Amino acid sequence: MLSNLLRTYSGIETLFRASSLSILSSVYSSIRNLHITPVLCAEPLRKKKRIDPQILRMREQRKIRKIEKGIRLLKRHGKKLKPIDEMEVSPRLQKELGLRKRNSEPITDNVISFREDLMRAWGNIRSLQYREEAKIIQAMVECQCKALEELRFASPTLYQAAVQPDEQLLPVKFLVLTETPAIKNYDVPDGKYIDVSKKWRP
Repeated sequence: MLSNLLRTYSGIETLFRASSLSILSSVYSSIRNLHITPVLCAEPLRKKKRIDPQILRMREQRKIRKIEKGIRLLKRHGKKLKPIDEMEVSPRLQKELGLRKRNSEPITDNVISFREDLMRAWGNIRSLQYREEAKIIQAMVECQCKALEELRFASPTLYQAAVQPDEQLLPVKFLVLTETPAIKNYDVPDGKYIDVSKKWRP
């Protein structure tokens, strides 16, 4: 009977040791896996709404289509110059081009020959006028040179005075500032100008 008691005591002792070891190992593992997070000083995160994947896919496709459209527009208008409003024709007038077009009347041979003769006669008249003017200018220059030569032999001082450029031919002089500073609190009589030009984007 004593042997049975000793056997049961030894079994209880082994069970107690095993249980104590398992408890210690679990405590150590829990301490090892313990992590400290930094303090969050902001408001708690809001719960994200669950969005249908199909809606997300449609949004992505819409973005892709928008980017592709922009690329196509850039390719189409890449080599075009900046439009000028004054040189553009309104769509209403473009539709009426067929109605507004005027057919030119055919020119007869008599009119063509008359125009040719007229241009030839006008060219001859202008050529004669140019030659007469050139002769007059050449004669004036020759007379001036001859008079200066005679003056140089007669009086060298007068010749030097005659050769000097005449500064009284253009006596007008302008002494003004190119830019003046703006006057403070100046009431413009014509009002203030506001730039209303359109901003052009390709």
